[in-house]
Amino acid sequence: MAGVDNWRTCLNDQPFCKQLRENNAKDSRQKRCSTSKGLTAVQGGDLYVWDSFASHLVFYNLKNLLPECADRERNQAQILLCSNAPRFDVEFLTFNPSGSLVALWGQSGITVLELPKRWGRYAELEGGKPSITCKSVSIASHFFASHKGAGLQQVLWHPGSESDTHLTFLMSNGILSVYNVQFPDIPTQVIHLDSHGADLSQTTSCISVATALGERTMGFDFGPSIQLSRRASLSQSSLYSQTDSITVWPAYIVKGNGDMLVAYTDLHSGSPVKLPPQGPLLMHPPAEDNYGVDACAVCCLGEAPTVLVIATCEGKLHHCIVLPSSSPEYQGDNDWSTSAGSTGQFEGAPDVSLYVYESVELELTLTMADGDLEEELTCPIRLLKDAVNSDWYHCCHAAGIHTVILPWLSNLQTFCFDDGADLQDLPEQQECIVEHLICTKPLPSSPPSPVLGVGVVREADLGTSLLALTSDIDFVSLPLREFLIAAPVSVRPSMSAPHKSLSRVIDAESHKSASQGALNVITMSCRVRILTELKQQQQQDLGDLEISRTRLHESAQELAIRYDDCQEAHDSILRRSVIDDKQFSF
Repeated sequence: MAGVDNWRTCLNDQPFCKQLRENNAKDSRQKRCSTSKGLTAVQGGDLYVWDSFASHLVFYNLKNLLPECADRERNQAQILLCSNAPRFDVEFLTFNPSGSLVALWGQSGITVLELPKRWGRYAELEGGKPSITCKSVSIASHFFASHKGAGLQQVLWHPGSESDTHLTFLMSNGILSVYNVQFPDIPTQVIHLDSHGADLSQTTSCISVATALGERTMGFDFGPSIQLSRRASLSQSSLYSQTDSITVWPAYIVKGNGDMLVAYTDLHSGSPVKLPPQGPLLMHPPAEDNYGVDACAVCCLGEAPTVLVIATCEGKLHHCIVLPSSSPEYQGDNDWSTSAGSTGQFEGAPDVSLYVYESVELELTLTMADGDLEEELTCPIRLLKDAVNSDWYHCCHAAGIHTVILPWLSNLQTFCFDDGADLQDLPEQQECIVEHLICTKPLPSSPPSPVLGVGVVREADLGTSLLALTSDIDFVSLPLREFLIAAPVSVRPSMSAPHKSLSRVIDAESHKSASQGALNVITMSCRVRILTELKQQQQQDLGDLEISRTRLHESAQELAIRYDDCQEAHDSILRRSVIDDKQFSF
């Protein structure tokens, strides 16, 4: 137990942490930011941190902090350089399920980095080299160049990819795209959620209007796969006899005004099945404000039934159960809100609706504000699913981290899978469990201090801990307890004023008006740092190659001398043998 606690206390004393603080202290962009980011990732006991100043990835094995590993020959961090470094501000790290690729993405681009192989005595990357140049590729560079008016909202690896190389991302103008990393500029599938999405991507004025009205898409998450059967009239035909069913993956998308949409993605080797998106989905019981007018994130939990978590900037969480729609004749009043029940070759996906099981309001500060209620804290919330527990998720925001557990989810799944279950077996009014693990904004008047990264360490030797990176570039590690403290649940939706959301959007847009000259200087200086680091790494590699060439040259000279000696000895022996033969003949 002492060893488990030791690594939590001495992590910030490591040289790579001091270097991170020194590098990013020069760059005040992290201090000015008021939204949480995902600059860290944890894979088991391996920690990955993106250095925004140096534009490289830092890898560190947390097991090196254990007392029994203190005598290791090499326990320093390793630097992963990008062969094609991103020219945008990286805000999030997203690993694919196999852990071989990591997506570095921000508001204006995506770069995928291929991790090197691990080998050697301690299973380090490339045997423990201090600095490694990794292959990196830019995804959809032409797409982002032609959609500069829209922002990248979320990036996820597609769960239906057999090779773990398909990347799905959502733009603020309502375009959902699927790309294969092996073909970085050719989309596998593109879904336009809005009929006017192409127009929004060209003009920033339309983007501003859509933002003010809350019509921008904010985030998405994948639900369980769905099997679509081929139509009976086509299944009997030899032309369509290749397969009788196809697997599609629903993507649940949330818009800023609280509307929920469903788009169906397909990774079929042939032409993808084009299913029209469903939405806005009906939410029961209905609410006048549609359960919030400033939705910012969505998260999908469980498989049967599927539970959606919808977060708002006011700190409210709505836990919704996805159910078959009871009124398929109505799916919305927009011209693009068509049901997915009509498609060419396959039967359509069933219409669904949402039942709001409960609503929770998070306390973003430790004390309430004295005075005007207009000063209430609002900030975007980022939802992270727990890697092990399917009924856990974490909320990251500018005021810290909350952890939420849904104890009723497992009971609901058991009830749905058990054919002999009775309604009496389903517990009534079972509330979720909430705990404010990390608070970075104790008072409403305190400056925002967003969390820059969060991950869960799950290793037998290290224990189970929540590891977070604060805006001061300090790591905070907390052990995750089995039972958390319950928070009061409010089942009544809030009555938020629309003009408050509009004013927040206007403030956010005005915050982006920075000097173009200053931005160019920052971009060029960052590019110079990246190229300088790559040059130093290449010079070091050239030095190693020069040493190897010198050694080979010396070895060749030694072999040449030995060859000459052998040749002389051979000639001498040959002459002696000739003389002996002549003497013997006489």
